[in-house]
Amino acid sequence: MQKRQPAHKGYATLPHEMLLGTVTPFAIFQLFFTDNQLQIIVENTNKYEQTKGFSDGRPWSPLTLKELKVWIALIIYMGIHKIYAVEDLWNCNERKPIHSIKDFMSLVRFQQIKCFFHISPPSETQSFWYSKVEPLASHLRNMFKKLYVPGTNVSVDEMIARFSGRSIHTVRMKNKPTPEGYKIVSLCDAGYTWTFTFTSRIEKNREIEQITGLTDTGCLVWHLVHQLPKTKSYDVYMDNYFSSIALFKYMCDNGYGACGTVRLNSAKFPAELKLGKLKYQHLDWNTLLGKVVENVLAILWIDNGPVTMLTTIHNIGEEWTVTCERRRPRETSSNANTVHRVFWNLSGKALDIPKIIDDYNHYMGGVDIADQLRGYYNCQLTVCRTWFPLFFWLLDTTLVNCFKLYCKVTDQKVANKEFRLDLAWDLINSTVEDVGKRITRSGLSNTKDTYLSLSKKFQDIYITETYNLPATCLIPGGHLMEWRKTRKSCVYCRYLSKQGKIEIDHKNPPQTQLWCIKCNVPLCCSKARPNCFQDYHTKT
Repeated sequence: MQKRQPAHKGYATLPHEMLLGTVTPFAIFQLFFTDNQLQIIVENTNKYEQTKGFSDGRPWSPLTLKELKVWIALIIYMGIHKIYAVEDLWNCNERKPIHSIKDFMSLVRFQQIKCFFHISPPSETQSFWYSKVEPLASHLRNMFKKLYVPGTNVSVDEMIARFSGRSIHTVRMKNKPTPEGYKIVSLCDAGYTWTFTFTSRIEKNREIEQITGLTDTGCLVWHLVHQLPKTKSYDVYMDNYFSSIALFKYMCDNGYGACGTVRLNSAKFPAELKLGKLKYQHLDWNTLLGKVVENVLAILWIDNGPVTMLTTIHNIGEEWTVTCERRRPRETSSNANTVHRVFWNLSGKALDIPKIIDDYNHYMGGVDIADQLRGYYNCQLTVCRTWFPLFFWLLDTTLVNCFKLYCKVTDQKVANKEFRLDLAWDLINSTVEDVGKRITRSGLSNTKDTYLSLSKKFQDIYITETYNLPATCLIPGGHLMEWRKTRKSCVYCRYLSKQGKIEIDHKNPPQTQLWCIKCNVPLCCSKARPNCFQDYHTKT
């Protein structure tokens, strides 16, 4: 087919004022999860708590925007440091990992927000099955399309939001990395999810226009492809679940190229290419057969096994071949003769293959890359509410898109893990009002982590003879005295007493109102023990 415009690469379209300054992970994230969208969640969460009207003994205080940002930061952090029980993040046992980020929100508050978290208005009638994630889902979809122009070669495939609870809208697909959950069909460009649509096993999406001559699956693909910018030319790659001659012809007539594998029982697939299993085994490697059906080229190529494809953007012939390094496939009873004739005893060999195969291998993986980046540090928690996995999928997809945009704009090779870690701490920092109390842990790492105990809550430490001082007390910087109204027994005096170095009244140990703001522990500094604060931070 003749393309309307020359091929182009994908590029970001961030606001101009942002490009003039320093682009940070938090600045990009704020373009998607804006304060307005977060404020809607805050209001609906508070309304939902009032609607439920039950209490489990823990008094509820209205959720604020800053608390919601801290809550999201904690979820991102849990995706980086895999925690199989949420309570482990608030661990205080030094024999296990201790996470300093826990000081920004208590476990009870985190569980409360998770319990009443709500995106849509609670009193609103649900018009379709995924209304619970609206208007956030529509806002994110629009921003995905607004902030990035995809390259010429894009791919359409399905993603699965993991959920194994009771829902009539989930699907089960064996031999998949995620065998059960909600199916979301997405259009991606090299890992960037440009647009998507939720699908159900029993309910049709009313946003999808029904087109005469196309199946429901074909209409779904066209619904995504039709959203691409009209000023650019695009080639869409898909697998055999979506491919059909009718769909490819319709896309070609409307100016979009298409390429993909196809099933032998697909409608109008030429009978000449449907050879029996015995005939396949007698064909030589790299045998290529083709036939044009309604301006769509159907081909059969003999590789390790038979490969059937459809395309409107390729041809066949010597000028449509590509030389690439191929690895020797595993031999089976059906392909042993073919493998031996081609590779002999070599482990790899440079071979000529059709360009359609090479292009499909290069560009079909756009959705798989997004799935891969999302799976490394996914934020999903164990939940009971059926719509919650869709929110986690939206959050994970947003984080992947932010990462791709950040790499595009800054041209830096940043690890996905470090990007998310910086974003989590920047979210925390954005909620800190008193900048003067913020302490940078530059001595620990090169990251932009900040350390601040926002909560003044203190759990009394149980000191035994085997108790050891925490390693954090020896970290230089930030150990400043603070006077508080709460009087507590000095931790270091009780420690020395258990070590047999001093004697104190265990029923009435030395009390103090002086605290270390970094360690969040009470330490006395009196006439009897003038160096208690100093010794705690210098001696082991």
